[in-house]
Amino acid sequence: MIDRLREQIQERLEQLAGEADRLRKALAALDPRSSKAPARKQPARKPAQPTKPATSATKRTPARRTSQPAARSHRRTTPGATKASVLAALAGGEAMTAGEVATKAGLARATVSTTLSKLAKSGEVEKAERGYRLPSVATTSPSSPNA
Repeated sequence: MIDRLREQIQERLEQLAGEADRLRKALAALDPRSSKAPARKQPARKPAQPTKPATSATKRTPARRTSQPAARSHRRTTPGATKASVLAALAGGEAMTAGEVATKAGLARATVSTTLSKLAKSGEVEKAERGYRLPSVATTSPSSPNA
């Protein structure tokens, strides 16, 4: 059983090394500056063994990145969705940092930070002593003549 696992790991490693070589060549072909750069040394590899066709037991789904919550997606959000989420998170009235807004809105901190900077420039939010908040609105209401 262990020998079989070792064999499968070695086979996959050789496949990945071949793919890495192809990607490096493609990248070099796309970048005219790469001809000036010295070539990277590749680690010595064992001679390639004949590969076996993959069986259903060896097929694997791509590994998930565990550093990010599963709720996050790499799809683009609809226009205005990030701004709306950030403004909704600030609706409580208290000043919040980009990290706090990101946690409350369920967004990446970098995305929230960029969005808050843009909103501050446009005047839709204001910088607080620590973080950002919605602009202050005058609490006095104009008196209306109803007599």
